[in-house]
Amino acid sequence: MKSLINKILGLSLLLVLFACQEDPDIWDSSTVALDGNWYVTYDHEVYGIDAFGVGYTPVYTYNTAADNGQEIWLSDDDNFWSYKVRIPANPEAGTFGSSEVVTSVVDGYEIQVKIENGQIFPAAVELPSGVMADSIYFEVWFEDLEDATGIANDKLMVSGYRQTGFTEDEH
Repeated sequence: MKSLINKILGLSLLLVLFACQEDPDIWDSSTVALDGNWYVTYDHEVYGIDAFGVGYTPVYTYNTAADNGQEIWLSDDDNFWSYKVRIPANPEAGTFGSSEVVTSVVDGYEIQVKIENGQIFPAAVELPSGVMADSIYFEVWFEDLEDATGIANDKLMVSGYRQTGFTEDEH
């Protein structure tokens, strides 16, 4: 009898726990159209495609804590040039960047960076998996890029696609 009472109490407790759970509010950030994990290459006007020979590297675009729909973070998470900048964005137009120079917030490497002509192109590229993925493009200037290329006021053209999670699409 004691075993039966324990089972009934246990079952009652489970029912009470599950009955009290509320469905969470699901919402998108104000920059959801721009947010993503991307595989990109850094190309150069003079030195060509993948000028530094690093191949595709990840970059990340994501909302700021303000969630105001007017700015995003752009970071390479130390995959190429070690930069993380907060830049203006227009999610409705799918654009980001400006002619303003901003300071990267990577500890120990707070260089000046300019992100211009950023654009997301929805479903613009077909990947090996057959999935149509969004494409990204932007131009980047680093204050120390001239040290690497020997060209004053130099910039890199960055382009790539949104990560899909399919193994055959990864680099």
